[in-house]
Amino acid sequence: MKADKCLARSAVLVFVLFLFFMTGCASKEENEGKHFKRAKEYIEKEDFKKAVIELRNVVQINPKNDAAQYQLGETYLKLKQPQEAFQAFSLAVSANPGNLDAQLKTGQILLLAAKTEEAKQKANLVLEKFPKNIEALILLAGVQVQEKDVDSALNTLEKGIALDPNNFKLYLSRGSLFLLKRDIDKAKGDYMKAKSIDPKSPTPYLSLSRIYSAEKKWDQAETELKEMIKVSGSTYQNLFELGRFYETLKDWDQAEKNYLDAVASGAKDDPIPLISLGRYYSRRKAYEKALEAMNKAAAIKKDDLDIQVGIAELHIESKQMEKANQILDDILKKDKGHVEANFLKGRLCLYNKDFANALPLLDLTVKERPRSPMAHYFKALCLIGKGDAELAQEELIKTVELNPRMIDARLILAETYLRKRDKELARQQIDAVIAQDPKNISGLMLQGNLKVLGQDIDGAELAFKQVIANDPKYAPAYIKLGLLYSIRGQQENALTHLNKALEIDPRQVDALSLAVGIYIKDKAFDKAYKLCQTQKEVKKDNTLYLALIEFIEGNISLAANDTQKAMEHYRTAILTDANILQAYVALASLYRKENRIDEAISQYEALLKKDPKSLAGHMGLATMYDQQGEGAKAEAGYRKALEIKHDFAPAANNLAWNLLERGGNMDEALGFAQIAKEKMPKNSSVMDTLGWLYYHKGGYMSAIAEFQDSLDQEPNNPVINYHMGMAYYKNNQPDAAREFLEKALKINSNFKGAEEADRILKEINKSGRPVTEVKSQ
Repeated sequence: MKADKCLARSAVLVFVLFLFFMTGCASKEENEGKHFKRAKEYIEKEDFKKAVIELRNVVQINPKNDAAQYQLGETYLKLKQPQEAFQAFSLAVSANPGNLDAQLKTGQILLLAAKTEEAKQKANLVLEKFPKNIEALILLAGVQVQEKDVDSALNTLEKGIALDPNNFKLYLSRGSLFLLKRDIDKAKGDYMKAKSIDPKSPTPYLSLSRIYSAEKKWDQAETELKEMIKVSGSTYQNLFELGRFYETLKDWDQAEKNYLDAVASGAKDDPIPLISLGRYYSRRKAYEKALEAMNKAAAIKKDDLDIQVGIAELHIESKQMEKANQILDDILKKDKGHVEANFLKGRLCLYNKDFANALPLLDLTVKERPRSPMAHYFKALCLIGKGDAELAQEELIKTVELNPRMIDARLILAETYLRKRDKELARQQIDAVIAQDPKNISGLMLQGNLKVLGQDIDGAELAFKQVIANDPKYAPAYIKLGLLYSIRGQQENALTHLNKALEIDPRQVDALSLAVGIYIKDKAFDKAYKLCQTQKEVKKDNTLYLALIEFIEGNISLAANDTQKAMEHYRTAILTDANILQAYVALASLYRKENRIDEAISQYEALLKKDPKSLAGHMGLATMYDQQGEGAKAEAGYRKALEIKHDFAPAANNLAWNLLERGGNMDEALGFAQIAKEKMPKNSSVMDTLGWLYYHKGGYMSAIAEFQDSLDQEPNNPVINYHMGMAYYKNNQPDAAREFLEKALKINSNFKGAEEADRILKEINKSGRPVTEVKSQ
């Protein structure tokens, strides 16, 4: 009996447990179904965020529910969250490898991420089981395009069309391939066929409109867009496309009207139309309106950091850097890894010349957004600022690979190749710029410089004349022509063009210096003085400009063998503007030549006794000590001047040179040279100092860039030519090195460094290879 009772109790317990687990399972399945049902309802209402919550509940209850995982991936795509979508589709495939829709979706995302081989595997996996699967054929065609096999891609799509002659996607895909092959008529035919299959889809209308726009058939392009709106509705997306079209035509009134209509047609709780409107106003540089639109968008989505990033970017574009910095700091407090915020913070540091802090932020952006051309471009600018020209070149190459239409990057690359004297690579970049923009002034100027490098003077003349034809007020083109005519010995023609440059822009000191140089060569000193006096009258209120003219007049007097008058002009230049770096050196050289340095030192000491904060006094005294070879005293004088004015460029430049010559701290010297460059970016002495520092730090391409800019102003300066030759030599370009070293010695065989120049020339002529060590000068 006892045993029977135990058995009975055990049976009851088993039965109860069975009921409990069955009830639990039923409840679990029931909850799974309820969440899935609610998710579908939210999807129908386009409330995708709530749908995600429900779908995540489903897969938490049952991770093997591949249908829910797939639907979760689709919903993430609607929310523009491709990484999360890819994860969901991958989990669907793991749960059920036979879910071919999920296999295809993962393949499509892999294709977008340029993971071509993995995408190909997905396409082939589906096609092995279902050779007639249209989506798999379209995916395979995309893979073949990435493999640069457009003909095979066309064949793949044609197989699909043979299987399904009325498939909308197939005609859209094939139309885009015909565009790649420049077969415009066939592309139009496919887009028209797509329109006939699905008249309410905006895509074929947009594609046709873009083709007509490229052909400058504006009426037909406009008709396509208006027809699109008529048949598929006045959605904000469609109205924005029409607005963009009018923007292309520079019909600003119609563009703004359609952008505003787009905002009105959008949902009141959707910030995207307002963001798009803000971007339009930003392109128009209407920053107040842009900020108004973006702030309205921010009010709709108060916690959206991306909108705040957009507002910060507007502040950067409108040069309100402090406001931008404050917003970015707030964003990064909430999300220190926010890629776009870090990118903009890097750009802010770059703007402030804070290259050390800019670089890690831009590195982060490149790491997180390796296919962002702008990330690579701004990193290149940062590297250029740091003096890493070779690394910058790599980033610029990547930039134009990712976006071949980035003209600014191509222009910098072209300049880089010109400095390396690589004519073919420079030509490729210049041709690409001019193909995109035949009237691009910078591109045409570089084309002229390329012709000069190739000794095609006639071709250079045509290029610079083309610049003037496109922009008759562009003074640098007249200066280039003046220089060309001077080289040819056509001095009157040269003077005509140089005077024209001064008439257009009196600030073009290069033009004044070249014109004065022509007069000096002809010993027409009176004409040289007269030209300087005329230019003084033009810019009476610009002290630095007046000081530069005084310096030039000093050079005229020196050429006329009137040393006293030259010294007067140099002194007047310094008194007019203490920033006139060249005058200090010229005056000190004359004092030394006349053995009057002690007298000059006494004068500067007397000046400093009256005015201890006189920048001219400290600068002049330090320069005299430099001339006497008393480097330590000179250093103290330059540092005293910088204590009075921390960014006083003449002292910063000379202190950088002083430290370099005396074996001081190279990094400190570079910092001072960069201060001078920031304040006096066009000063030839400053560029030479910075270049020589780059040279000693092993940055030969950066050095060459500075020396080239310096030589553009002083082509007959023997020291700068020597420095350029040395930089080319260390950069393993012996032919270019020979050219500049020979020129330096031809101009003056007694400059400081002449012996080294001669030694290196002999080494080049002997072997053409760099010597193990080159002494600094």
